[in-house]
Amino acid sequence: MSLTADEIAELKRWIKRRRPLKGIYYRSVEYRFMNPDEVLNGRGTQLYGGRFAEMGVKAAYLAASDFGASKEVLARKKRLGGQAQITIDKYPRVIFGVDVALEKVVSWLRKPRSPVLEALRQGCLSKDDLSRSQEVGNHLRMSGVQGLLFPSVAGGGQNLIVFLENCGSSALKLQNLAELKKKIAEFMRA
Repeated sequence: MSLTADEIAELKRWIKRRRPLKGIYYRSVEYRFMNPDEVLNGRGTQLYGGRFAEMGVKAAYLAASDFGASKEVLARKKRLGGQAQITIDKYPRVIFGVDVALEKVVSWLRKPRSPVLEALRQGCLSKDDLSRSQEVGNHLRMSGVQGLLFPSVAGGGQNLIVFLENCGSSALKLQNLAELKKKIAEFMRA
């Protein structure tokens, strides 16, 4: 499947409307991946891909709320395994607050005016098929876009993918990093 000339033209117009984004977003990780130096390194998407990132692309997925971050993990596990393989109560996780400071973000939180872009958006938000969304993600990434805001497919809330290759070192920062490292060290000793 490939983007049509009309879809590419609409994507280019949409990308021109990119805006800065600053705020706090959340990332949920398993305890075994809670090393603060690795939480935002994009290794997970590089190995497994995701909605807007094919395998090989380093990206970080974040949610607008801590509850949304956990809900997204459950939905991903269900998509990959055919059923919910985990539950929040039986699958301990750490949720990190992330300070986001991006300059080039596009948003699909509202329905686009363009029917072509809206049809493409709907294809990208399919619960099970990631082919369209990964193709759009590649186009955005290669166009220099740093992030994409999109509605949660798991239900309610919003998500953000950050294409790490298009970002500087100050784009994403874990909140309270020094205190966090101290608490994790205490946790590991217990």
